[in-house]
Amino acid sequence: MMYEYVDAHIHLHGFEEKEREILLKNREFIFLAVANDVSSSFFNMKLSLLYENVIPAVGIHPWNIEKTKNEDMAKIENIIKRTNIKVLGEIGIDKKFVPGTINKQREFFERFLKLAKEYDLSVNLHTPDAWEEVFDILIKYDIKKAYFHWYTGPVSMLEEIQSNQYFVGINPAIFLQKKHQEVLRYADLDNIITESDAPYKYKGIYLHPEKIEEVINYIAERKKVDSKYLKIRLKENLSRFLS
Repeated sequence: MMYEYVDAHIHLHGFEEKEREILLKNREFIFLAVANDVSSSFFNMKLSLLYENVIPAVGIHPWNIEKTKNEDMAKIENIIKRTNIKVLGEIGIDKKFVPGTINKQREFFERFLKLAKEYDLSVNLHTPDAWEEVFDILIKYDIKKAYFHWYTGPVSMLEEIQSNQYFVGINPAIFLQKKHQEVLRYADLDNIITESDAPYKYKGIYLHPEKIEEVINYIAERKKVDSKYLKIRLKENLSRFLS
């Protein structure tokens, strides 16, 4: 399948049906569909059977860990065992928005990483204000394929992230968010992947796949590379993340 644009972090379950159908019929895009919970994990699996440009991920978002039970983890593991799933996501630790559940978040994040290690899965990460802790846990479990979605952590961590061949996500927030711009300034092209985080909004910007071409042009201009060349590099980076 030929495609032009990479969206490595999108919540397809969050769209209205008609808008989602229009989006998925655009074969210029490859979508890595992340999950928020068990229900959206199953939803992603079903979508991937209908659309060849959907790469499904399964997992439980840190914001939903408070109500997560052991049987939910069992359902996720059952999907992994019975399918050729390649990615766990959206998983992680969030100290910024849901600090009250931090201990349970840590417990379930480590359980997810044990699955990632056992089944050789890539991990698509949510890590606000937990960048260093999450990185240390990845190293603890010897995780080889990790993607820091919407990375706005310390630029001082980029060297370690990149030396472990991990990736950082750049999305349309780059047009406004100074931290994101600073990350792009210091990140290597070998470790960047584009994303939308659709269908969410950031300071009035609708984070949508349609803006990914603008993101690519923005990156290309600042990295002083041709946008066509950059598209090729982004696709190669996604392939390495999934390999």
